[in-house]
Amino acid sequence: MSAALLSVMACDAIDEADDVVAWREGQTNGFQLNGFQLNGFQLNGFQLNGFQLNGPALSGDYIKVVAIDLKGSGSAQEAWVEGSDLHVLSSKKGAILSGAQLEKATIAYDLQDGGKKNTREVKITKVTQLAPGSDIWLYDAEIKEGSGGWQPLCRDHLGAATKAIVLPAIWDPETGGRVGGAPADAVTFACRDAALAKCVEFGYRPWASAGATSLREHHQACTRMLRADYCGEGLPHTVNGTPIHVLDAVGVQKVDPQVQYVVEAEWGPDGATCLNAANTRHPNQTIACDIPACGASFSSGGLIQSGKVLPP
Repeated sequence: MSAALLSVMACDAIDEADDVVAWREGQTNGFQLNGFQLNGFQLNGFQLNGFQLNGPALSGDYIKVVAIDLKGSGSAQEAWVEGSDLHVLSSKKGAILSGAQLEKATIAYDLQDGGKKNTREVKITKVTQLAPGSDIWLYDAEIKEGSGGWQPLCRDHLGAATKAIVLPAIWDPETGGRVGGAPADAVTFACRDAALAKCVEFGYRPWASAGATSLREHHQACTRMLRADYCGEGLPHTVNGTPIHVLDAVGVQKVDPQVQYVVEAEWGPDGATCLNAANTRHPNQTIACDIPACGASFSSGGLIQSGKVLPP
């Protein structure tokens, strides 16, 4: 196991009008694992920065962990993630803590931002499973900046506190792409009600497989689809709450016979692999790249298909 834990935490206040930096994806009626889904334009609940426990410093702006206090269980020797379950090796008798054992753990880190360094803290207050036996773990966490009080690390599109899911990768805040070359144990604390976490709850768990097919690229393709990031450049073409029908060829999402829709696009990790321009979620879209029209389902090489839901 590596001693380096690279992660993403809350850094600065979010500008909700900034479609590129502050991406949060809204939903009003709960998650649906089949049929149409409600999509939005934001990728995650806070700005993305590198977060490392040990090893060489990142270039530019970054977060460097100073310490992890396990509240009576020693300090952290190593940290890593299995699926979405964060594990910490304690200095106290070499115990490995995970799940609810990490409740009340506090992470202190230095934020290097624009040439200035500030020390901040994140506290894990509760850890639960999405459902009994699920491999999706949910983290309630709070952040403290300077002498201020504790505030929720994640908020939903209405401003209410929400949970995070730990994902084994980091994402570029401008392009929306997964960052290549990051350490193997790099992780993101992804806020629920945002595309990174929502795609996990759709069933596209990047650490899992459907049969012999890894879902890692399906997860990335899903983040492009939810934001209608047709060109794969981080630019959304949708608004919160727009319904779409979601389908894939590996059986995670299936056709909902109760929903009438027309195919909008098919999606890969780098954006739309085909697009029916007359069926975009919103009319008169300006799309800056050339995308072929869709033919037979999944003939474009896409992993996920989105459909524009028709009125009843």
